[in-house]
Amino acid sequence: MVNNTINDEIEYLKKKYGNFKSTRHAKIEEYQEIELPRLGRRESEPHSLGIMRIYDILTTNFPEDRTLMDLHHYFYVKGEKIDIQFDLTYFKNFKLNYTLSSYDASKFNNRIPDMAINILSKSTYLKDLGYTTDICQELKIPVYIIFSTHDISVSFYKPPFLRAHILENNKYNVVTVNGEIFDENNNLIEKNIIKTSPILPFNIGLLKLSTYHESGTPNYTLALLNPKTNELLKTKSELEKERADREKERADREKERADKLEKLLEEYRKKLKL
Repeated sequence: MVNNTINDEIEYLKKKYGNFKSTRHAKIEEYQEIELPRLGRRESEPHSLGIMRIYDILTTNFPEDRTLMDLHHYFYVKGEKIDIQFDLTYFKNFKLNYTLSSYDASKFNNRIPDMAINILSKSTYLKDLGYTTDICQELKIPVYIIFSTHDISVSFYKPPFLRAHILENNKYNVVTVNGEIFDENNNLIEKNIIKTSPILPFNIGLLKLSTYHESGTPNYTLALLNPKTNELLKTKSELEKERADREKERADREKERADKLEKLLEEYRKKLKL
């Protein structure tokens, strides 16, 4: 389990990104055996909140890098233009002073992302696990991550489920973890951390939230950890809260010191009057 700051963050994200809409679920004609997703602005709250939280962490902690959320990406594979959609992509040392409608690699010297992430859902999991994985390996995307935020009614991929494809010698080394990174006493379980550094400036794992999906099963989110300390990387609001808490502690200490000094002065005044 995680502390309450994670759950506070969920409410913050709902307010900040209330109009978020995923386009990755729009076309699934090639998978006719899967029911069409319901009409609505989100496939699920856990999925959307998971995307937004990771985006917040990446943009807050790595401002010199570029994170893209829910865009079409266009690449060229064996002379063919490929349109592939990711929930998130992350580019190290890549800054633009403008926003994008889509990412066309041909406009950026055919640069590929250093990391791509897809959150599994009922309408996309087959494509995410198969076709998209093959394309990512062909493109040589260094790290491709897939995970489940909640029960998507596919038993093998029910959370806790996290899989990282890490490029080694032009082929993916696949690492799968089926456990969270903290036990019930909030102790770190290091074996459930996937080492994605030094390719990325962080390692990854799964966090179990205190919230539950409508199915009665717990929700999960992706954790990004400092590779040197194993500390969780935080969102902007979490860091601001930490700063505010530290300032309050400092102010409380100063007040306590001032009160003690005032008490000593008052005692000294009384002695002088005697």
